[in-house]
Amino acid sequence: MVIQKDLDFGMKCIKYMLCVANLMFVIVGLLLISIGYTIKSIYSNFEQFMETYYYNPSSLAIIIGIFIFVIALFGCVGAVRESTCLVNTYAFFLTIVLVMEISVSIAAYAMRSNIESNIAYNMKFAMDHFNEEYNAFTWNSTQYNLQCCGIYRNTEWGAYPEYNLTKIVLADNTTLSVPPTCCQQEKCSPATVYTSGCLFRLSYVVSQCALLLAAGALCVSFIQVLGIVFASMLAKSIRKAKTERLVRREELRRNFYDQMMKSRGEKPEPVVELYTPKDSEA
Repeated sequence: MVIQKDLDFGMKCIKYMLCVANLMFVIVGLLLISIGYTIKSIYSNFEQFMETYYYNPSSLAIIIGIFIFVIALFGCVGAVRESTCLVNTYAFFLTIVLVMEISVSIAAYAMRSNIESNIAYNMKFAMDHFNEEYNAFTWNSTQYNLQCCGIYRNTEWGAYPEYNLTKIVLADNTTLSVPPTCCQQEKCSPATVYTSGCLFRLSYVVSQCALLLAAGALCVSFIQVLGIVFASMLAKSIRKAKTERLVRREELRRNFYDQMMKSRGEKPEPVVELYTPKDSEA
């Protein structure tokens, strides 16, 4: 009886720990969705400069965040109902998500290797086609938000006299042609024009976003390992508890029949020892 109480107490502790872990997973799921959505929103401001695969890690992070919500609910139901099947399925899905999170982390980190060269190529292409509306929108948005001008320097716009650019007369009487978004104020002047190029600033933004996503996915994967451990412990405790209950039920039934047979003067049936799994076998 004491052993059964200890077993029930231990299983309750594991159930509570699993519920707390599921609450953490809900928060983590929200965090992943938030990070993924924020990064996608940042990238959308520079869409013409981005490679398509830059969006893959953030999109996958959003999908994983939603998936974690469903899994957390699944785990809570399995814990409350004390279902070995549900808890084991929960642990299996957690393992799949764990692999996905590690994949996101690796993909996001690996993406940082060629960021600068890819963005420089796309910037040059968009600058060559600045007269197209979407390229102009992306360049103007980039220069306004990052407070920069051109790819490497502001003088690069002078190679495109066919564009409708703002002309600034410098101190040495040379003319600098730039889009209006290259200036801090609506009226451009030598004192208000941005001198830094956009490539290094945008590369830094994209690189930091990728690093944030990689670190976030990796941290979540460590937390998820705890969920897998708790789920495995709970499934083991549930199996052992159910076996103990079956053994007790059979013993009570046998004692009841033995008492009836003794009251009738009949010889009780021989006692057969029922197998009870040990802790290491549960």
